[in-house]
Amino acid sequence: MLSQIKKYLFIFTIVLVPITGFSQEAKPAHKPPILTTTAIIEVYQGSQFKGIVLIERGKAPFGKAIPGGKVEYGETVENAVRREMMEEVNLELQDLKQFHVYSEPSRDFRHHSIEVTHLAKAFDLPAAGDDAAKAFVVRLEDIP
Repeated sequence: MLSQIKKYLFIFTIVLVPITGFSQEAKPAHKPPILTTTAIIEVYQGSQFKGIVLIERGKAPFGKAIPGGKVEYGETVENAVRREMMEEVNLELQDLKQFHVYSEPSRDFRHHSIEVTHLAKAFDLPAAGDDAAKAFVVRLEDIP
C-alpha cells in the first residue's frame, strides 16, 4: 500500500509541477529591444545637392540628430520611416533605400534599441514638427 501511494505521489508530482509552473528557478521577464528607424535625407534644389537634414531635438537627449522614431506595432519599417519623416521634418521621401542596421545594446543610454537607417532624397526644405525643435539642411563639410 505504501509503495502504491509513493507511485501515485510521484505521478502526481510529474504531472502537476509542469502544469502549475512550480519551479526552483525564476526566469527573467522577456524584454525585447525597441525597433526604431531613421533616415539620412539628401536635400536637392532641382538637381543640385544642398546637404542632409538634421534636427535639433526638442526632448532629451538634447542635441543635433538625424530624424527618426519608433516603429509602431503592425507597421512596416518602410511605412514607419515615411511617417516619422512627415511628423518630424515634414518631408516626403524619394528613392528610399535601407542603409544599415545598428543594434549595439549600449548605443542609446535610455534603452536597447535596434535602428534601421535609410537613405532617401527630398526636394523641399525641412520644417520642424513633432519632437524636433528645429530642422535644417547641413552641408556635408559642416556636419558636427
